[in-house]
Amino acid sequence: MVFADVLGRVDDSRRRLVFYNVESRAHCKRVVEYVGVHDVDIEYVSDPEQPDTTVSVQTDDTVLASDDIEQVAAYIDSWETDLSTATCPPSIFEALDETVFRSRNKRQLVLASRIIETRAARAGDGRLAVGFQQLSLARPQLSLYRSLPPSVSVSLYGDPDWLPPADSGFTIHALESQHHTDYWWVVFDGTDNPGQHAALLAEETDDGSYTGFWTYRPSLIDEIREIVDGLDAPTVAGR
Repeated sequence: MVFADVLGRVDDSRRRLVFYNVESRAHCKRVVEYVGVHDVDIEYVSDPEQPDTTVSVQTDDTVLASDDIEQVAAYIDSWETDLSTATCPPSIFEALDETVFRSRNKRQLVLASRIIETRAARAGDGRLAVGFQQLSLARPQLSLYRSLPPSVSVSLYGDPDWLPPADSGFTIHALESQHHTDYWWVVFDGTDNPGQHAALLAEETDDGSYTGFWTYRPSLIDEIREIVDGLDAPTVAGR
């Protein structure tokens, strides 16, 4: 089993992101910046039967989740500051699991990773494994990982073009295969509450864009973890 096998099985079905009764689109733009990388059709609807300033994820005939737009935008902003203050995510994110996303923007991939990392912050224990392609991409995230509870072990994977400080407390793995550096992953498991487990996997393509998904399905999380644990990625000392 390799990463490509897992990505190839993900359902590429589209969903709808519907904004209801919006006067200003300022917060909507913040939500679209993140959610719009998924295979979703974006709509703005005026409907007196729906609450004002709400956003929902829908299939053709089913509303999967709905949230207040301003609260969703505020939650996205909180990911960029301090994981320790993260609360339960808005329900629309739960409704986007195993929906393929595509993006040319690494920042959006970092935001998607926050879905997994905030679960680690809330759980308080477990294992977080993150593949950054190049370890230098982990540098801006170190303060966030340091803010995680001490019982969450953090393992970083990537091409060793840079190494974190030796006293960071993280386990550092140098990827030996160039093939594996085409992938970005975040896996959180190993807690006493399996309902908090989650994983994200994305592949960088030749044009520099990313295709991937996140999941809460235990069997799929276990598959991704098994692949990560089997990588040719020896541990290395920090600088």
